Amino acid sequence: MNEILDNLYWIEELLPPGLEAIPKHGGMAYFMDQKMVLILVEERNGTNEHKGVVYPFEIWNGAIFPIEYKKQSAFFLKYSFLENHPANRDWLYIPANTDSFEEEVRQMIREINKHNPLLGTPVKFKAPPKEKTAEAKPKKKAAPKAVKTDKKRENKFLLAMVSKPKK
Repeated sequence: MNEILDNLYWIEELLPPGLEAIPKHGGMAYFMDQKMVLILVEERNGTNEHKGVVYPFEIWNGAIFPIEYKKQSAFFLKYSFLENHPANRDWLYIPANTDSFEEEVRQMIREINKHNPLLGTPVKFKAPPKEKTAEAKPKKKAAPKAVKTDKKRENKFLLAMVSKPKK
């Protein structure tokens, strides 16, 4: 099912049946109940730099757990091994090069299997483009701008009237 993942394929076997898997973010994203609950990424070049900041782990090689930023403190209390992913503040991350990677991932997969409501970020759908209908009202035309008159000519005329000798 998965050509993108080589070393992390075993994680997919731990997931509950019925999850949708879609290639996303350079790896595989897994969806449950209209929420993205897991992203598995394996990047071969092992970059650990993002926006000029160097991190002590490879940022695109491991398991990403999307959790809304407001709800992350509950997971940090229970799972101290989770890291904030530098690319997105709603992602918690377990780098694949940690010593206890397999056990840490198994603990988080248990949360997915329990259908923990705190886990996952809602899927954002793009709204379909609005179709223009013939019934739509045409836009009103803007009122024409007032034409500026030549003030020099007007002032000259008024001065001529004022300075005219009275009979």
